[in-house]
Amino acid sequence: MPSLDPVNTTTNGVYQSKESCHCFSLAEIHLATNNFDDALVVGRGGFGKVYKGFINDADGTTVVAFKRLNAESKQGAKEFWTEIKTLSTLRHPHLVTLIGYSDEFGEMILVYEYMINGTLAELLYKTSRKRYGPDFHHLNWEQRINICIGAAHGLDYLHTEKRVIHRDVKTTNILLDENWKAKISDFGLSRMGTTNQLQTHVSTEVRGTFGYLDPQFFSTCRLT
Repeated sequence: MPSLDPVNTTTNGVYQSKESCHCFSLAEIHLATNNFDDALVVGRGGFGKVYKGFINDADGTTVVAFKRLNAESKQGAKEFWTEIKTLSTLRHPHLVTLIGYSDEFGEMILVYEYMINGTLAELLYKTSRKRYGPDFHHLNWEQRINICIGAAHGLDYLHTEKRVIHRDVKTTNILLDENWKAKISDFGLSRMGTTNQLQTHVSTEVRGTFGYLDPQFFSTCRLT
């Protein structure tokens, strides 16, 4: 894996410290994804396609995930830089790790740790036969409970320690590693909550996914 940039810089309003994520060149990402080979696509979402790829580090080759913005997506630069700004400062066992990004030549690409068991939605609704073939893993009740508890630990960390409101928690944004540990992903719509004890809410435009929105947030535009 390429080393982190030791120089503190500001890019598009995102403060990058030496502890922050790495800025990959587009050439590195083309090499890692075999020029965005469709055979390496492991997912699709509102942002765009997700590719499985490979980067070299001191220990050899590491498998990672590349999320590439689709030019036709309703999301864009705001969500891209919000994701980087937010995840660069967060570290928790139940949050997906952001490794780096690329913004060369009009591309917007996010690089994450690779979650081999995909999304919770894929397993609940059996949506990805390309990934799993005809034989899906059936989650037992113990696994389901542990996934719920893991996601709750991640949300508790966001809310109580970091004052971050995710705004788009749903089964497609809960990823599962090789041990079926749940990790929350996709922070492009996240918002910072208030740190003022006298302020009870944050007023903001309604963002998220219908069917998962808090009805009170939808009607009042207030997040608590």
